[in-house]
This record gives sequence, C-alpha cells and structure tokens, in this order.
Amino acid sequence: MALDFGISPAAYDYISEVVYKNSRIYLGATKQQLVSSRLAHRPKAVGVKSFDQYCDYLHTHKNSDEIEVLVDLIATNHTYFFREQPHFDALAAQLLPGLLRHVPAVRNGLRCWSAAASSGEEAFSLAISLSEFNRGQRRIDWHIYGTDISRRVLASARTAIYAAAKVKLPDAGLMARYFQKGSGPYEGQCRIKAALSSNVTFIQANLFQAAYPVPQPQHIIFCRNVLIYFDPPSQAQLIKRLYDALIPGGYLVIGISDSLHGIQHPFDNLGGGIFRRAN
Repeated sequence: MALDFGISPAAYDYISEVVYKNSRIYLGATKQQLVSSRLAHRPKAVGVKSFDQYCDYLHTHKNSDEIEVLVDLIATNHTYFFREQPHFDALAAQLLPGLLRHVPAVRNGLRCWSAAASSGEEAFSLAISLSEFNRGQRRIDWHIYGTDISRRVLASARTAIYAAAKVKLPDAGLMARYFQKGSGPYEGQCRIKAALSSNVTFIQANLFQAAYPVPQPQHIIFCRNVLIYFDPPSQAQLIKRLYDALIPGGYLVIGISDSLHGIQHPFDNLGGGIFRRAN
C-alpha cells in the first residue's frame, strides 16, 4: 500500500517535473515525504488549500517567483567549513603546486569556483586554504567565485557571518587569523574578516543555464556532493561543461558521495574525487 503524505500522485509528478525543468534536480518516484514536508506551507502561502491547487497555481504562474521558491525549498543546502578535509589538504599539497609547475601564469591570477556554494562555507574554506598557502610570501594572487541556484542561501553567504559554535576549523589559529568574533547583538557569531571576504564573489547561477556568470577558464572547480541529485544524462552534460570551463591542466573536485562511474569524460582521474583536465 502506498503511503499517504498529503500529496496526490498527480501533484507529486507535476512538482517533480517543474523542479527538474528548472534545476535538473531529479526527485524520482519515492520522494513524496520530502516534497510534502518541505513544501507543507506553500499552498497556504499562495492562497490555496491543497497540493493539487498549488500545482494549478504553478501552472498559471509559470514566470512567478514561486518557481524559484519551490526549487530553493527542494534543493539540499547541507554544508560546513572544511567539509571533506582531504580535498583541502590536496589543494595545498597537490593542486596548487601542480598549477604553479604547469601553468606558471596562475601566480598572477588564480581563479577558483565553488560551483554549489550554498551559504558560503566551502568558498570561505577555499579562501582560508589559499591564504594559508600564501603565508610568509605572496605567491599567488587569487579570487574565488561562489555560485548557487538559491538566492536565499547566497544572501546568507554574502554576510559572511556564522554561528561561532558551528565553525569547526582544522587549526585553532585560523579563527583568530580569519574571523572576527561578534559582541552585543552579534554575541555567539563570527564574521569572515574583510581582507579575506573581499576576494570572494557570490553570484546566483543554475549549473544548467546557457552561460555561466563566472570568468572562464577557471583553474580549480569544486563541485562537490551535487551530482547525486541529477539523473545520468544531466550528470554527463554537467561534467562536459565543467571540463570546458577549466584551463588545460586545471582541476575538478567532486564530493565523496559523487561518482563519474558510467560517465564518459576526458579527465585524468587522480583519485579521491580529484580530476585533472589534460594539457
């Protein structure tokens, strides 16, 4: 017997179709509970009484902000500082030295893209890692671009303010070097120092839009724990586009939950979720 999550099969199918069309997020046939939970308040918010009526609303308001709200609520934005730490270790030990050897001009302007930046923790983790790499001598000028489909989480990222209790760093000294602790109304929060955040730009983007709003080619792209939300054809399309967005010799980093298994691609697989575009 099918479980009743308050959403009819027809409504679920229609919402899944709208989400896929506007984001390529593939919900499949078994995410009724997730959809009904995350969208529980949206019918009332747009003035209707059921998910079936909500679908009618979406159909008649195809150019409304509600489509963006819908995708935002369905998208998963789980992140934290230095998530999957080995990738940041590899950045300093492998990726940056490799670029300096094979692409010497990178010293004058490294471009790094956090392609699913969410609320900014990954982009700022990259910024901290690059700044640490440069400590003692200015070896690389760099800029990081963080993109996400959600304007809501990007608005949070641009504040560069985080709950101090949730900022877990691999070295205690990083807090003093790169964060300001809040006081008064900001007690218990911390903000990325301007010297660091000024080198990070956040831009709203859909990974499947016609053209990416970040400078190309990029030297390093982090696109982690994203592929799992797309169907195989979309995964293949995205990987090709990211390959094309990289400089020869540049690196793509995917998440521990992602895989390029079954996807034809020209990357060199360096292991650990790290791929290199051939020279």
